[in-house]
Amino acid sequence: MRQLFLALVFSIAAFGQKIQIKKDKILYDKAEIAVITEPFRDHYDFATLAGEKKFSVDFKGLNVNASQFYQWLEVTSADGKQKTEIPHDVLITAFDVKRIIAHNLSVKYNLIDANGINDKSLQSFFETSRESLSDKYGKIVAASKFEADEQKRKIQQVKSQYNPQIQNDKSITFYINGKLTIVGRMTANPYIVGNGATTYVYVTDLDGNQVASLASTKSFDNYAISTFDGKNYEYYTKSMYSHTNSTFLYEFLCDLVARGYTLGHQVRDEKNKLYQAKVNLAKERSVNIYKRNGYLIDEDGKRLDGIISINFQMLDINETGQVLPEETADKFGKTVSITYLNEKKQERTKTFKANSKVYFCITDGAAPIFYYGMPVKGDSMKKLQNMTNFSFDNSYFYQLIHKETKIMVLQDPVETERYVFKIPSEDKGQMIDKRSTEELNPVLADYLKACKALATDIKGNQFDLKIESNLITIAKEYQNCK
Repeated sequence: MRQLFLALVFSIAAFGQKIQIKKDKILYDKAEIAVITEPFRDHYDFATLAGEKKFSVDFKGLNVNASQFYQWLEVTSADGKQKTEIPHDVLITAFDVKRIIAHNLSVKYNLIDANGINDKSLQSFFETSRESLSDKYGKIVAASKFEADEQKRKIQQVKSQYNPQIQNDKSITFYINGKLTIVGRMTANPYIVGNGATTYVYVTDLDGNQVASLASTKSFDNYAISTFDGKNYEYYTKSMYSHTNSTFLYEFLCDLVARGYTLGHQVRDEKNKLYQAKVNLAKERSVNIYKRNGYLIDEDGKRLDGIISINFQMLDINETGQVLPEETADKFGKTVSITYLNEKKQERTKTFKANSKVYFCITDGAAPIFYYGMPVKGDSMKKLQNMTNFSFDNSYFYQLIHKETKIMVLQDPVETERYVFKIPSEDKGQMIDKRSTEELNPVLADYLKACKALATDIKGNQFDLKIESNLITIAKEYQNCK
Protein backbone atom coordinates (compact mmCIF):
# COMPACT_ATOMS: atom_id res chain seq x y z
CA MET A 1 0.00 0.00 0.00
CA ARG A 2 2.85 2.37 0.87
CA GLN A 3 4.56 1.58 -2.44
CA LEU A 4 1.35 2.32 -4.33
CA PHE A 5 0.98 5.64 -2.51
CA LEU A 6 4.57 6.64 -3.27
CA ALA A 7 4.14 5.64 -6.92
CA LEU A 8 1.02 7.81 -7.13
CA VAL A 9 2.80 10.78 -5.55
CA PHE A 10 5.75 10.48 -7.95
CA SER A 11 3.36 10.05 -10.88
CA ILE A 12 1.47 13.26 -10.04
CA ALA A 13 4.72 15.11 -9.42
CA ALA A 14 6.15 13.89 -12.71
CA PHE A 15 3.01 14.85 -14.59
CA GLY A 16 3.11 18.23 -12.88
CA GLN A 17 6.51 18.76 -14.44
CA LYS A 18 5.11 17.97 -17.90
CA ILE A 19 2.48 20.73 -17.73
CA GLN A 20 4.00 24.20 -17.96
CA ILE A 21 2.58 27.64 -18.80
CA LYS A 22 4.66 30.00 -20.91
CA LYS A 23 2.90 33.29 -21.59
CA ASP A 24 -0.45 32.10 -23.04
CA LYS A 25 0.77 28.70 -24.14
CA ILE A 26 0.23 25.38 -22.36
CA LEU A 27 3.31 23.18 -22.74
CA TYR A 28 3.43 19.42 -22.38
CA ASP A 29 7.00 18.09 -22.10
CA LYS A 30 8.05 21.54 -23.31
CA ALA A 31 5.94 21.18 -26.47
CA GLU A 32 3.15 23.71 -27.06
CA ILE A 33 -0.23 21.92 -27.11
CA ALA A 34 -2.93 24.50 -26.30
CA VAL A 35 -3.64 28.11 -25.39
CA ILE A 36 -4.92 29.58 -22.10
CA THR A 37 -5.89 33.25 -21.81
CA GLU A 38 -7.28 35.41 -19.03
CA PRO A 39 -9.48 38.06 -20.68
CA PHE A 40 -10.61 39.25 -17.25
CA ARG A 41 -9.83 38.40 -13.68
CA ASP A 42 -10.45 34.80 -12.58
CA HIS A 43 -11.77 33.82 -16.04
CA TYR A 44 -9.68 31.51 -18.23
CA ASP A 45 -10.34 30.48 -21.83
CA PHE A 46 -8.84 27.23 -23.14
CA ALA A 47 -8.32 26.95 -26.90
CA THR A 48 -6.38 24.98 -29.49
CA LEU A 49 -3.13 26.31 -30.90
CA ALA A 50 -5.17 27.35 -33.94
CA GLY A 51 -7.28 29.60 -31.69
CA GLU A 52 -10.48 27.49 -31.53
CA LYS A 53 -12.04 28.00 -28.09
CA LYS A 54 -12.92 24.69 -26.40
CA PHE A 55 -14.10 25.69 -22.94
CA SER A 56 -13.68 28.31 -20.23
CA VAL A 57 -13.04 28.15 -16.50
CA ASP A 58 -14.17 30.65 -13.88
CA PHE A 59 -12.40 30.58 -10.54
CA LYS A 60 -15.01 30.90 -7.76
CA GLY A 61 -14.59 31.52 -4.06
CA LEU A 62 -16.57 32.34 -0.92
CA ASN A 63 -15.16 33.34 2.45
CA VAL A 64 -16.71 32.54 5.80
CA ASN A 65 -13.94 34.44 7.58
CA ALA A 66 -10.22 35.12 7.21
CA SER A 67 -9.35 31.48 7.93
CA GLN A 68 -12.28 29.59 6.43
CA PHE A 69 -13.06 29.75 2.71
CA TYR A 70 -14.30 27.64 -0.19
CA GLN A 71 -12.92 27.57 -3.74
CA TRP A 72 -14.15 25.79 -6.86
CA LEU A 73 -14.12 25.97 -10.65
CA GLU A 74 -17.04 26.59 -12.97
CA VAL A 75 -16.34 25.02 -16.37
CA THR A 76 -18.38 26.19 -19.38
CA SER A 77 -18.51 24.76 -22.90
CA ALA A 78 -17.39 26.93 -25.80
CA ASP A 79 -20.98 27.64 -26.87
CA GLY A 80 -22.03 28.43 -23.30
CA LYS A 81 -24.77 25.76 -23.28
CA GLN A 82 -23.11 23.35 -20.85
CA LYS A 83 -21.82 24.11 -17.38
CA THR A 84 -20.51 22.06 -14.51
CA GLU A 85 -18.60 22.73 -11.30
CA ILE A 86 -15.61 20.90 -9.85
CA PRO A 87 -13.42 21.39 -6.76
CA HIS A 88 -10.35 23.58 -7.10
CA ASP A 89 -7.83 20.91 -6.15
CA VAL A 90 -4.28 22.18 -5.73
CA LEU A 91 -2.25 19.14 -6.77
CA ILE A 92 1.09 20.85 -7.39
CA THR A 93 3.16 23.50 -5.71
CA ALA A 94 3.05 26.52 -7.98
CA PHE A 95 2.40 30.27 -7.84
CA ASP A 96 0.69 30.39 -11.22
CA VAL A 97 -3.07 29.80 -10.83
CA LYS A 98 -3.35 28.99 -14.53
CA ARG A 99 -0.84 26.18 -14.19
CA ILE A 100 -2.58 24.81 -11.09
CA ILE A 101 -5.93 24.75 -12.92
CA ALA A 102 -4.45 23.23 -16.09
CA HIS A 103 -2.71 20.53 -14.05
CA ASN A 104 -5.95 19.73 -12.20
CA LEU A 105 -7.89 19.41 -15.47
CA SER A 106 -5.17 17.18 -16.89
CA VAL A 107 -4.59 14.79 -14.00
CA LYS A 108 -8.14 14.36 -12.66
CA TYR A 109 -10.24 14.80 -15.79
CA ASN A 110 -7.85 14.12 -18.73
CA LEU A 111 -9.08 17.26 -20.53
CA ILE A 112 -5.49 18.08 -21.53
CA ASP A 113 -2.94 15.55 -22.71
CA ALA A 114 0.14 15.36 -24.93
CA ASN A 115 -2.02 16.01 -28.03
CA GLY A 116 -3.73 19.10 -26.62
CA ILE A 117 -7.35 19.41 -25.50
CA ASN A 118 -8.98 15.97 -25.51
CA ASP A 119 -12.41 16.36 -27.18
CA LYS A 120 -13.63 12.91 -26.16
CA SER A 121 -12.79 13.50 -22.50
CA LEU A 122 -14.33 16.97 -22.72
CA GLN A 123 -17.61 15.55 -24.02
CA SER A 124 -17.68 12.92 -21.26
CA PHE A 125 -16.76 15.59 -18.73
CA PHE A 126 -19.84 17.70 -19.53
CA GLU A 127 -22.12 14.66 -19.69
CA THR A 128 -21.18 13.70 -16.11
CA SER A 129 -23.74 14.84 -13.52
CA ARG A 130 -22.28 16.73 -10.55
CA GLU A 131 -23.60 18.62 -7.54
CA SER A 132 -23.73 22.40 -7.68
CA LEU A 133 -20.83 23.61 -5.58
CA SER A 134 -22.17 27.18 -5.84
CA ASP A 135 -25.36 26.06 -4.09
CA LYS A 136 -23.54 23.83 -1.62
CA TYR A 137 -20.97 26.37 -0.50
CA GLY A 138 -23.44 29.24 -0.77
CA LYS A 139 -25.74 27.55 1.73
CA ILE A 140 -22.83 26.80 4.07
CA VAL A 141 -21.59 30.39 3.97
CA ALA A 142 -25.11 31.80 4.35
CA ALA A 143 -25.70 29.57 7.38
CA SER A 144 -22.34 30.57 8.84
CA LYS A 145 -23.09 34.25 8.36
CA PHE A 146 -26.52 33.78 9.90
CA GLU A 147 -24.94 32.04 12.90
CA ALA A 148 -22.34 34.80 13.16
CA ASP A 149 -25.02 37.51 13.06
CA GLU A 150 -27.10 35.60 15.59
CA GLN A 151 -24.07 35.27 17.86
CA LYS A 152 -23.43 39.02 17.59
CA ARG A 153 -27.04 39.65 18.63
CA LYS A 154 -26.67 37.30 21.60
CA ILE A 155 -23.43 39.00 22.63
CA GLN A 156 -25.11 42.40 22.65
CA GLN A 157 -27.92 40.93 24.73
CA VAL A 158 -25.38 39.53 27.21
CA LYS A 159 -23.64 42.88 27.49
CA SER A 160 -26.88 44.71 28.21
CA GLN A 161 -28.32 42.03 30.51
CA TYR A 162 -25.27 41.06 32.58
CA ASN A 163 -22.63 43.72 31.83
CA PRO A 164 -19.85 41.11 32.32
CA GLN A 165 -16.61 42.43 33.79
CA ILE A 166 -13.22 40.98 34.62
CA GLN A 167 -12.08 42.59 37.85
CA ASN A 168 -8.49 43.33 38.88
CA ASP A 169 -8.46 40.24 41.10
CA LYS A 170 -9.46 38.16 37.99
CA SER A 171 -12.95 37.52 39.32
CA ILE A 172 -15.78 37.65 36.79
CA THR A 173 -18.82 39.69 37.74
CA PHE A 174 -22.35 40.08 36.38
CA TYR A 175 -25.00 42.59 37.30
CA ILE A 176 -27.87 40.41 38.49
CA ASN A 177 -31.02 42.15 39.68
CA GLY A 178 -29.05 45.39 39.85
CA LYS A 179 -26.39 43.91 42.12
CA LEU A 180 -22.75 43.25 41.27
CA THR A 181 -22.36 39.49 41.65
CA ILE A 182 -19.25 37.32 41.37
CA VAL A 183 -19.95 34.35 39.08
CA GLY A 184 -16.48 32.95 38.39
CA ARG A 185 -12.86 33.62 37.64
CA MET A 186 -10.61 34.01 34.59
CA THR A 187 -6.93 33.13 34.56
CA ALA A 188 -4.86 34.35 31.59
CA ASN A 189 -1.23 33.30 31.11
CA PRO A 190 1.44 35.19 29.12
CA TYR A 191 1.78 34.35 25.42
CA ILE A 192 4.81 32.18 24.62
CA VAL A 193 6.35 32.90 21.23
CA GLY A 194 6.91 29.84 19.04
CA ASN A 195 5.42 27.41 21.52
CA GLY A 196 2.80 25.98 19.16
CA ALA A 197 -0.70 25.21 20.38
CA THR A 198 -0.86 26.29 24.01
CA THR A 199 -3.74 26.79 26.43
CA TYR A 200 -3.61 30.32 27.77
CA VAL A 201 -6.97 31.16 29.31
CA TYR A 202 -8.98 29.24 31.92
CA VAL A 203 -12.49 30.17 33.02
CA THR A 204 -13.78 28.62 36.24
CA ASP A 205 -17.10 28.91 38.07
CA LEU A 206 -17.88 29.56 41.74
CA ASP A 207 -17.23 25.92 42.65
CA GLY A 208 -13.78 25.96 41.04
CA ASN A 209 -14.95 23.83 38.12
CA GLN A 210 -13.35 24.63 34.77
CA VAL A 211 -16.05 25.87 32.45
CA ALA A 212 -13.90 26.65 29.40
CA SER A 213 -10.35 27.15 28.20
CA LEU A 214 -8.81 29.00 25.26
CA ALA A 215 -5.84 27.66 23.32
CA SER A 216 -3.89 29.06 20.39
CA THR A 217 -3.91 27.46 16.95
CA LYS A 218 -1.76 27.88 13.85
CA SER A 219 -3.93 30.80 12.73
CA PHE A 220 -3.42 34.19 14.32
CA ASP A 221 -7.17 34.98 14.38
CA ASN A 222 -8.49 31.56 15.36
CA TYR A 223 -8.51 30.00 18.84
CA ALA A 224 -9.66 26.59 20.07
CA ILE A 225 -12.19 26.69 22.89
CA SER A 226 -12.74 23.62 25.07
CA THR A 227 -15.82 23.48 27.27
CA PHE A 228 -16.79 21.34 30.24
CA ASP A 229 -19.69 19.75 28.34
CA GLY A 230 -17.61 18.81 25.28
CA LYS A 231 -19.21 21.39 22.95
CA ASN A 232 -15.80 22.59 21.76
CA TYR A 233 -15.67 25.23 19.06
CA GLU A 234 -13.42 27.66 17.16
CA TYR A 235 -13.34 31.29 18.23
CA TYR A 236 -12.54 33.83 15.51
CA THR A 237 -11.45 37.34 16.43
CA LYS A 238 -9.59 40.28 14.89
CA SER A 239 -7.91 41.01 18.20
CA MET A 240 -4.50 39.49 19.01
CA TYR A 241 -4.19 37.53 22.26
CA SER A 242 -2.20 38.86 25.16
CA HIS A 243 -2.78 38.21 28.84
CA THR A 244 -2.87 41.98 29.31
CA ASN A 245 -5.21 42.61 26.35
CA SER A 246 -8.36 43.38 28.33
CA THR A 247 -10.40 43.91 25.15
CA PHE A 248 -9.55 40.41 23.88
CA LEU A 249 -10.40 38.80 27.24
CA TYR A 250 -13.62 40.81 27.60
CA GLU A 251 -14.87 39.91 24.11
CA PHE A 252 -13.97 36.26 24.64
CA LEU A 253 -15.91 36.27 27.92
CA CYS A 254 -18.98 37.86 26.31
CA ASP A 255 -18.86 35.36 23.44
CA LEU A 256 -18.58 32.49 25.93
CA VAL A 257 -21.56 33.69 27.99
CA ALA A 258 -23.58 34.25 24.80
CA ARG A 259 -23.10 30.56 24.03
CA GLY A 260 -24.86 29.67 27.28
CA TYR A 261 -21.93 29.36 29.69
CA THR A 262 -23.22 31.56 32.51
CA LEU A 263 -20.82 30.31 35.24
CA GLY A 264 -22.09 30.53 38.83
CA HIS A 265 -22.87 26.93 39.81
CA GLN A 266 -23.50 25.88 36.23
CA VAL A 267 -21.17 22.86 36.08
CA ARG A 268 -22.58 21.46 39.31
CA ASP A 269 -26.15 22.02 38.14
CA GLU A 270 -25.46 20.52 34.71
CA LYS A 271 -23.83 17.47 36.28
CA ASN A 272 -26.87 17.07 38.51
CA LYS A 273 -29.16 17.33 35.48
CA LEU A 274 -27.06 14.78 33.61
CA TYR A 275 -27.08 12.45 36.60
CA GLN A 276 -30.85 12.81 36.98
CA ALA A 277 -31.31 12.11 33.27
CA LYS A 278 -29.24 8.94 33.68
CA VAL A 279 -31.31 7.98 36.71
CA ASN A 280 -34.54 8.52 34.78
CA LEU A 281 -33.23 6.42 31.89
CA ALA A 282 -32.14 3.68 34.28
CA LYS A 283 -35.63 3.71 35.82
CA GLU A 284 -37.22 3.33 32.39
CA ARG A 285 -34.97 0.39 31.59
CA SER A 286 -35.47 -1.33 34.93
CA VAL A 287 -38.25 -3.73 35.90
CA ASN A 288 -38.96 -1.69 39.00
CA ILE A 289 -42.50 -0.41 39.50
CA TYR A 290 -42.80 3.32 40.19
CA LYS A 291 -46.17 4.76 41.23
CA ARG A 292 -48.36 2.50 39.11
CA ASN A 293 -52.11 2.10 39.55
CA GLY A 294 -53.19 -1.17 41.06
CA TYR A 295 -54.49 -2.97 44.10
CA LEU A 296 -53.12 -5.19 46.87
CA ILE A 297 -54.76 -8.07 48.72
CA ASP A 298 -53.39 -8.47 52.25
CA GLU A 299 -53.18 -11.71 54.23
CA ASP A 300 -56.70 -11.14 55.61
CA GLY A 301 -58.11 -10.81 52.11
CA LYS A 302 -58.67 -7.05 52.38
CA ARG A 303 -58.25 -5.13 49.13
CA LEU A 304 -56.44 -1.81 48.98
CA ASP A 305 -56.66 0.23 45.77
CA GLY A 306 -53.99 2.84 45.16
CA ILE A 307 -50.55 3.66 43.82
CA ILE A 308 -47.97 0.85 43.99
CA SER A 309 -44.17 0.97 44.02
CA ILE A 310 -41.53 -1.74 44.41
CA ASN A 311 -37.82 -2.00 43.60
CA PHE A 312 -36.93 -5.35 42.11
CA GLN A 313 -33.38 -4.32 41.19
CA MET A 314 -30.66 -1.72 41.59
CA LEU A 315 -30.64 1.12 39.10
CA ASP A 316 -27.92 0.46 36.54
CA ILE A 317 -27.11 4.16 36.08
CA ASN A 318 -23.74 3.59 34.43
CA GLU A 319 -25.00 0.66 32.32
CA THR A 320 -22.60 -1.88 33.82
CA GLY A 321 -25.08 -4.73 33.53
CA GLN A 322 -25.09 -5.34 37.29
CA VAL A 323 -28.61 -4.96 38.69
CA LEU A 324 -28.44 -7.14 41.80
CA PRO A 325 -25.91 -7.04 44.66
CA GLU A 326 -23.16 -9.63 44.43
CA GLU A 327 -21.55 -9.30 47.85
CA THR A 328 -24.22 -7.86 50.18
CA ALA A 329 -27.65 -9.30 51.00
CA ASP A 330 -30.22 -9.06 48.22
CA LYS A 331 -33.02 -6.92 49.68
CA PHE A 332 -34.60 -6.04 46.34
CA GLY A 333 -38.04 -7.39 45.48
CA LYS A 334 -38.87 -7.95 49.16
CA THR A 335 -41.09 -4.99 50.02
CA VAL A 336 -43.99 -3.35 48.19
CA SER A 337 -45.61 -0.04 49.13
CA ILE A 338 -49.09 1.19 48.32
CA THR A 339 -50.56 4.67 48.81
CA TYR A 340 -54.32 4.61 49.17
CA LEU A 341 -57.30 6.47 50.71
CA ASN A 342 -58.74 5.10 53.94
CA GLU A 343 -62.39 5.10 54.95
CA LYS A 344 -62.15 8.80 55.82
CA LYS A 345 -60.66 9.60 52.39
CA GLN A 346 -57.31 10.32 54.03
CA GLU A 347 -54.15 9.38 52.17
CA ARG A 348 -52.15 6.60 53.78
CA THR A 349 -49.10 4.58 52.75
CA LYS A 350 -48.42 1.02 53.85
CA THR A 351 -45.59 -1.37 53.12
CA PHE A 352 -45.87 -5.13 52.94
CA LYS A 353 -43.12 -7.73 52.94
CA ALA A 354 -43.04 -10.69 50.60
CA ASN A 355 -43.29 -13.11 53.53
CA SER A 356 -46.66 -11.65 54.64
CA LYS A 357 -48.67 -13.74 52.15
CA VAL A 358 -49.90 -10.75 50.15
CA TYR A 359 -50.17 -10.28 46.42
CA PHE A 360 -50.72 -7.22 44.29
CA CYS A 361 -51.81 -6.37 40.77
CA ILE A 362 -50.78 -3.59 38.38
CA THR A 363 -53.85 -2.52 36.43
CA ASP A 364 -52.80 0.46 34.28
CA GLY A 365 -51.14 -1.55 31.49
CA ALA A 366 -52.52 -3.40 28.50
CA ALA A 367 -53.35 -6.34 30.80
CA PRO A 368 -53.29 -6.78 34.59
CA ILE A 369 -50.01 -8.13 35.99
CA PHE A 370 -49.96 -10.05 39.30
CA TYR A 371 -47.11 -10.48 41.76
CA TYR A 372 -47.11 -12.91 44.67
CA GLY A 373 -44.81 -12.83 47.67
CA MET A 374 -43.41 -16.09 49.06
CA PRO A 375 -40.32 -17.93 50.30
CA VAL A 376 -38.98 -20.62 47.99
CA LYS A 377 -37.15 -23.91 48.06
CA GLY A 378 -33.96 -23.93 46.03
CA ASP A 379 -31.81 -20.94 45.00
CA SER A 380 -29.21 -21.98 47.55
CA MET A 381 -26.57 -19.51 46.34
CA LYS A 382 -28.79 -16.48 47.03
CA LYS A 383 -29.73 -17.89 50.43
CA LEU A 384 -26.06 -18.37 51.27
CA GLN A 385 -25.34 -14.81 50.09
CA ASN A 386 -28.09 -13.49 52.36
CA MET A 387 -27.03 -15.60 55.36
CA THR A 388 -23.43 -14.43 54.97
CA ASN A 389 -24.76 -10.91 55.39
CA PHE A 390 -27.03 -11.85 58.33
CA SER A 391 -30.23 -11.71 56.30
CA PHE A 392 -32.38 -14.77 56.88
CA ASP A 393 -35.55 -13.74 55.05
CA ASN A 394 -35.50 -15.30 51.58
CA SER A 395 -39.00 -14.29 50.54
CA TYR A 396 -39.45 -12.30 47.32
CA PHE A 397 -42.23 -11.14 45.02
CA TYR A 398 -42.52 -13.09 41.78
CA GLN A 399 -44.52 -12.28 38.66
CA LEU A 400 -47.40 -14.59 37.80
CA ILE A 401 -47.00 -16.33 34.43
CA HIS A 402 -49.75 -18.94 34.59
CA LYS A 403 -52.45 -19.63 37.21
CA GLU A 404 -54.66 -22.60 37.91
CA THR A 405 -56.72 -23.22 41.03
CA LYS A 406 -54.29 -25.93 42.18
CA ILE A 407 -50.99 -24.43 41.02
CA MET A 408 -49.26 -21.27 39.84
CA VAL A 409 -46.19 -20.69 37.68
CA LEU A 410 -44.26 -17.52 38.48
CA GLN A 411 -41.08 -15.84 37.24
CA ASP A 412 -38.34 -13.77 38.83
CA PRO A 413 -38.82 -10.23 37.38
CA VAL A 414 -35.06 -9.64 37.18
CA GLU A 415 -33.40 -13.04 36.68
CA THR A 416 -36.01 -14.18 34.20
CA GLU A 417 -34.43 -17.61 33.75
CA ARG A 418 -35.64 -18.45 37.28
CA TYR A 419 -39.21 -19.77 37.67
CA VAL A 420 -41.28 -20.83 40.66
CA PHE A 421 -44.05 -23.41 41.08
CA LYS A 422 -46.47 -22.73 43.95
CA ILE A 423 -49.19 -25.04 45.23
CA PRO A 424 -51.61 -24.13 48.08
CA SER A 425 -50.57 -27.07 50.27
CA GLU A 426 -47.00 -25.75 50.52
CA ASP A 427 -45.98 -22.54 52.28
CA LYS A 428 -42.95 -22.29 50.02
CA GLY A 429 -42.70 -22.29 46.28
CA GLN A 430 -40.33 -24.58 44.41
CA MET A 431 -37.79 -22.64 42.36
CA ILE A 432 -36.57 -23.79 38.98
CA ASP A 433 -33.18 -22.19 39.38
CA LYS A 434 -29.88 -22.40 37.50
CA ARG A 435 -29.39 -26.09 38.20
CA SER A 436 -29.67 -28.47 35.24
CA THR A 437 -32.94 -30.22 34.38
CA GLU A 438 -31.44 -33.52 35.52
CA GLU A 439 -30.70 -32.03 38.95
CA LEU A 440 -34.10 -30.35 39.22
CA ASN A 441 -36.23 -33.30 38.09
CA PRO A 442 -36.28 -35.24 41.40
CA VAL A 443 -36.77 -32.00 43.38
CA LEU A 444 -39.79 -30.88 41.33
CA ALA A 445 -41.20 -34.40 41.23
CA ASP A 446 -41.18 -34.49 45.03
CA TYR A 447 -42.83 -31.03 45.20
CA LEU A 448 -45.63 -32.21 42.87
CA LYS A 449 -45.83 -35.74 44.31
CA ALA A 450 -49.59 -35.35 44.87
CA CYS A 451 -49.90 -36.12 41.14
CA LYS A 452 -48.04 -39.42 40.88
CA ALA A 453 -48.27 -39.82 37.10
CA LEU A 454 -46.88 -36.33 36.49
CA ALA A 455 -44.16 -36.83 39.09
CA THR A 456 -43.13 -40.04 37.33
CA ASP A 457 -42.93 -38.28 33.96
CA ILE A 458 -40.83 -35.49 35.48
CA LYS A 459 -38.47 -38.03 37.03
CA GLY A 460 -38.32 -39.75 33.67
CA ASN A 461 -36.86 -36.57 32.16
CA GLN A 462 -39.85 -36.00 29.85
CA PHE A 463 -39.75 -32.22 30.33
CA ASP A 464 -36.95 -29.76 29.64
CA LEU A 465 -37.39 -27.50 32.64
CA LYS A 466 -35.52 -24.65 30.93
CA ILE A 467 -38.41 -24.09 28.49
CA GLU A 468 -41.25 -21.91 29.83
CA SER A 469 -43.96 -23.62 27.77
CA ASN A 470 -43.01 -26.95 29.36
CA LEU A 471 -43.53 -25.45 32.83
CA ILE A 472 -47.00 -24.25 31.82
CA THR A 473 -47.76 -27.74 30.46
CA ILE A 474 -46.72 -29.24 33.80
CA ALA A 475 -49.06 -26.82 35.61
CA LYS A 476 -51.99 -27.74 33.37
CA GLU A 477 -51.40 -31.48 33.84
CA TYR A 478 -51.14 -30.99 37.61
CA GLN A 479 -54.45 -29.08 37.55
CA ASN A 480 -56.18 -31.87 35.65
CA CYS A 481 -54.58 -34.67 37.67
CA LYS A 482 -57.05 -36.93 39.53
